Amino acid sequence: MLHAHLPFVREPKHERFLEENWLFEAISETYLPLIQVLNRLLEKGLPGVLNLSLSPTLIEMCQDPLLIHRYSKHLYMQLELIEKEMFLLKKDSQKMVVLRYYLQRQKSLIHTWENTCQKNLISTFIKMEELGILTILTCVGTHPFLPAYQSDLESIRFQLKVTVASYKKAFGRNPKGLWLPECGYFEGLDFILKEFGFEYFFLETHGILFAEPAPQYGVFSPIKTPAGLYCMGRDQKSSAEVWSRKTGYPGHPEYREFFKDIAFERDRDYLGEYFFAENTPIETGLKYNRITGSEQKQVYRPWNAMRLAQNHANLFISNREASFTDLFPHTKGHQAAILSPYDAELFGHWWFEGPIFIENLFERAAASPILELASVEEVMRSPLSSTVHKPVFSSWGEGGYSHVWMNEKVQSFYSQFFTMQAFFRNTHSLKPSVLLKRIQTQMMREILLFQASDWAFMVHNGSADAYAKSRFQEHYENVLKLYDLTRSKEPDLKLLETMENKNNLFAWIGELF
Repeated sequence: MLHAHLPFVREPKHERFLEENWLFEAISETYLPLIQVLNRLLEKGLPGVLNLSLSPTLIEMCQDPLLIHRYSKHLYMQLELIEKEMFLLKKDSQKMVVLRYYLQRQKSLIHTWENTCQKNLISTFIKMEELGILTILTCVGTHPFLPAYQSDLESIRFQLKVTVASYKKAFGRNPKGLWLPECGYFEGLDFILKEFGFEYFFLETHGILFAEPAPQYGVFSPIKTPAGLYCMGRDQKSSAEVWSRKTGYPGHPEYREFFKDIAFERDRDYLGEYFFAENTPIETGLKYNRITGSEQKQVYRPWNAMRLAQNHANLFISNREASFTDLFPHTKGHQAAILSPYDAELFGHWWFEGPIFIENLFERAAASPILELASVEEVMRSPLSSTVHKPVFSSWGEGGYSHVWMNEKVQSFYSQFFTMQAFFRNTHSLKPSVLLKRIQTQMMREILLFQASDWAFMVHNGSADAYAKSRFQEHYENVLKLYDLTRSKEPDLKLLETMENKNNLFAWIGELF
């Protein structure tokens, strides 16, 4: 199962913005390659289903006309740079092999974006689901770490209300399955999920293994919660084969090196202003090295890497077959299930060959006599036991609980959240008007964006932490300014319009309160 999520980033006043490139990279390196893979699998008639959760913020960005226009330009700017590189390196036979591969790949991406998808990823995913190769789930609102908001359950309920509305508007039906942001769970959350019609969700391994009573089949079958929902836990063995920094497949020296992009090797005049945000280089996606071990990285060999991805897919399925063989004597002849969830962006963005790995998983699994790649819908309908279990507080972050998102580095931001909530609720005592509704609507957008777990993660990890802190502060200050507008005799409508234009997600959100 792949969890596809990105924080909402949209900067209309800047022609080029560094963090918008997160979306462009994910589309070029993960989402479009994934669509290409699924199309090839459909053409071959291979059985199997891939499960994909799409966060509401990602859905919004993939349907935003400004971001769609900018991404379309991005594809051609990359193509132009590849062609420039081919002239520059025409005498470098090794790198020319990589460049010829990049050139054909880029033309294929443009064709997929413009012709296959018609610049609409969401409608393309819907078609894939209709063809039976994809199951589409969702995630919570703006991706908040829910255990951090236990003292304000109404804020959790509103995030879930947004979740259901977003999914229904995108896919024409209510969602059944839910990926909890960061797998964050606390006791009683299942009852709140039930209020919104959810039927199943997923947890980190210990959220299931430490459940009361302990599940007889561990993480290898869904368990029933006190609220009557089903949930399932991540299999650590299959996760480690991909995720582990020391032994995971993506760390093999033959795969493409992620951290050596030509944005940091060419001068500004050569790259052009498009690949700069003020004085900061923006990654181009052109990388010539394979991981190897030393500082003197060796040149990437695409075909060797693709073949290796095939071998690793074969190994992955062989290991799952061995796990099932061990499980069968303990399941009394019934089917067992292994849940292998990953961030979608791992496949293609972080691990460039990841989509090829997925394609070969399907091919290898199709030939397996004992396993199949199943839809979560099918698995959740067939638990091995009807016993009720109470899952425990857990997450899939470092340490397995809450430290990544609730620590001394970010604790002050949670107090700001409750301040914003208080200001928003105070506006309900004011005389209703069309303008007040607009202000309240934008206040709620700012509060929801403030809650994204991405910001706390970045601060904790020290990755783009300055940007993350600026987002916390921006949304907090915006709420205060919006509250001031409600008290002003002559409110500054330009200020309101600026916020509405930038943070414009969930155009329908005013209907929810």
